[in-house]
Amino acid sequence: MFKPDSSFMQEIDQWIEKNSQAFVKDLDRLVAIPSISVQGDEKYPFGKNCGDVLDEAVSLAAGYGFHVENHEYYCGSLLVKGTAKEPKRIGMYAHLDVVPLGEGWHNPPLKCTLKDGFLIGRGVGDNKGPGICALYALRYLKEHGIALKNDVLLYFGLSEETGMQDIEYFCRTQQVPDFNLVVDTNFPVCYGEKGLMRADIEREMDGNLVSFHGGSVVNVIPAKAEAVLSGVDLKEAVERLKGIDGISVEQDGADIKVSARGISRHAAFPEGSVNAVHVLAGALAKSGLVRGSAEDAMRAVESMTSDYYGVACGIPFEDSESGKLTCVGSVAHGEKGRINVSFDTRYPVTVDGREVAEGFRKQAKSLGFGITIGELSAPAYVPLDNPYIPVLSEICDHVQGRHYEPYTMGGGTYSRHLPCAIGFGPGVPDAPNPFENGHGQGHQPDECVPLQMLLKGLKTYIISLMELDRML
Repeated sequence: MFKPDSSFMQEIDQWIEKNSQAFVKDLDRLVAIPSISVQGDEKYPFGKNCGDVLDEAVSLAAGYGFHVENHEYYCGSLLVKGTAKEPKRIGMYAHLDVVPLGEGWHNPPLKCTLKDGFLIGRGVGDNKGPGICALYALRYLKEHGIALKNDVLLYFGLSEETGMQDIEYFCRTQQVPDFNLVVDTNFPVCYGEKGLMRADIEREMDGNLVSFHGGSVVNVIPAKAEAVLSGVDLKEAVERLKGIDGISVEQDGADIKVSARGISRHAAFPEGSVNAVHVLAGALAKSGLVRGSAEDAMRAVESMTSDYYGVACGIPFEDSESGKLTCVGSVAHGEKGRINVSFDTRYPVTVDGREVAEGFRKQAKSLGFGITIGELSAPAYVPLDNPYIPVLSEICDHVQGRHYEPYTMGGGTYSRHLPCAIGFGPGVPDAPNPFENGHGQGHQPDECVPLQMLLKGLKTYIISLMELDRML
């Protein structure tokens, strides 16, 4: 059982307050780099911007007396050696890559803006801010001469948002710690993550649909989609599509462009979002403007994207441990007589992924699509009777001043690639959001977090490292 020492807690609070401005400045150095993971080259496997953000993290850590090893620009790791003869190893994991900036920001996306107690900028919450929290926890221990008996490894990843090839590389080439904290979730403890299926559906089409495009990355529900139609009068198109929420029409040379607006959210947490791909496909399917088999294709896309819980895709699975399956058709590309839609599916921790793939395949085939399964990743799960979970939960409750329940989630983090791994903050499920719906969350414009939430996370990590070291 965790027994807090009031004088020690006060000492931590004073140090955090003293260094809070430096914390924001250091985070700003990382946010300034648009580290969107892309297909790179031999030197930078995830692109030069991701290489640059790792270089910046290396420089930042060096300023506090740490050495970050660069693992061929797949990732970086900082190791603090323990004092024991045969130390075990605690891992902390953050990623420095971010999703695309997107449109509609009210604040600069590549600046860590502090406004009314909130930090605003791409990556402040997902996941550069938590990475600074973890670094500062090690900085606190170092500056106060607190030597742990076990090793602590801090990992900086560069392709978490685009397939996690970084952590796969790390696990193939490096010593993986004995117990792992992924700082990419909410407190107190995320002890399970749903399985992940990524799939593409595709079919041929003819007619006057010149192009159809929506979304950019598969784990983000798109807020924008556009289609171009030939041989359609602008006035007729405006008349037939009027009154449909989120739809606009404009001339595009000799053709017309139909645009749909939605509300973006992370694909694993679709509540409150509006999928622009579904809005656009539905509007076109009902308009009478689309000719040939492209009309059937629009109806099929509308059908497969008509709910977020797998019902329309033939996979309505759920369980008591992790709730309903989620399934989102998030990226669509149509041109030259073919249309392709990519789906992000998160399935419950007790469900067999092969059943999910088979159900999805059967439904897609019935609507005329071919299907390709790109990824089928098993769930992550650490039973609640693990001895570390109640201690970490108590520490969280103490720092937060209220109780939170351990939970499972649909989001996919590094936990699914690591042995004995849990998600551990620094978010909280009831964190305030000063922006309107569609802004302020991770993966949305004006991504923001309360500064005090991150600083409480930092305090939690300091205490937790010391308690885990005692228990290991």
